[in-house]
Amino acid sequence: MKSKNLTALGPFIVMLAATLWGSVGIFTKYLYSAGFSPFQVSMLRCSVAAMIIIPVMLIAAHKQLKLRSWKDLLFFVISGTFGLALCYTAYFITIQQSTLSIAAVMLYSSPIMVTIMAAVLFKEKITVPKAVSIIFAFTGCIVMSGILGGAGISLTVTGLLIGFLSGFGYALYNIGSRMALKHYSTYAVTTYTFIFATLGMLPLTPIRKTVTMLAADPLSIGAALGLGILATLIPYTLYVLALNYVEVSKASVLAIIEPVAATLIGLIAFGEALTFNTVSAMAIILCSVLVANIKSKKTLSISIVEEAQEIESDLWMAEMQISKKTAKRRKAKENAKAAFSHL
Repeated sequence: MKSKNLTALGPFIVMLAATLWGSVGIFTKYLYSAGFSPFQVSMLRCSVAAMIIIPVMLIAAHKQLKLRSWKDLLFFVISGTFGLALCYTAYFITIQQSTLSIAAVMLYSSPIMVTIMAAVLFKEKITVPKAVSIIFAFTGCIVMSGILGGAGISLTVTGLLIGFLSGFGYALYNIGSRMALKHYSTYAVTTYTFIFATLGMLPLTPIRKTVTMLAADPLSIGAALGLGILATLIPYTLYVLALNYVEVSKASVLAIIEPVAATLIGLIAFGEALTFNTVSAMAIILCSVLVANIKSKKTLSISIVEEAQEIESDLWMAEMQISKKTAKRRKAKENAKAAFSHL
């Protein structure tokens, strides 16, 4: 039975994860200035997270890592290699092929894909509030990107196709994680996802050069650790935890507050200016979050019925236990009387 407290807190856990994702700029800014390429930074992000969680799991919860079947590795190939690794790789190639704005918009088209895939695979209903929240979220990302102004925006078919793959990769991460959670714990899913994401990034990253650059600059090691732990491992773990209690389609919409968090962190940490587009986009994205949390009357009635059924089931179990104890006591008394009658 799911924890009722975590079910209620699920959306807030997603938003906390998204806020921590928004802190990624604090660490990537330094790594980029130190000469690391986007692919090296992505590799560091996945590999540091993997190197931290693997020994922790082996020491504290190695039984959770036991596979039911080797076929289950497909879940983690989907969430890690075809999910995170594809998402990161396609995102940076899109930037090279077109612009950062196009890359961001294509990446944040993922809630649309997640919602459609979740409806097919998990029978999640596409409700009116969910559809409206997706429209708000995607519109907010378009406004924030500055595409509507049209200045300096170069569109190429290749860039758009690869950009689509970045959003598709993030959608696969969501779907693969949700499938794996049916059989594995939150921490096992996170561990295997980062292992396979790291394996997916290996062919694209000069490992020896990356290690040499880290060794030459101790501050880069600190930035890599911050990136891997605070901006990656912790939020991804929180997000996967939330998927136990929140529909994957809804979680993908709530996570779109990441650019809002990144903007606010940039304002506080780096003194970055707020533009009219940015403020408008933040308001639209926050509206999408509010709409995503609206429950229709039908959904609300279903949840009330389910809760009532759960309470009824708990009461039935309690009655069964009481009746068993009563029967045992009655039998004990009868046995005692029988024993005394023979004396």
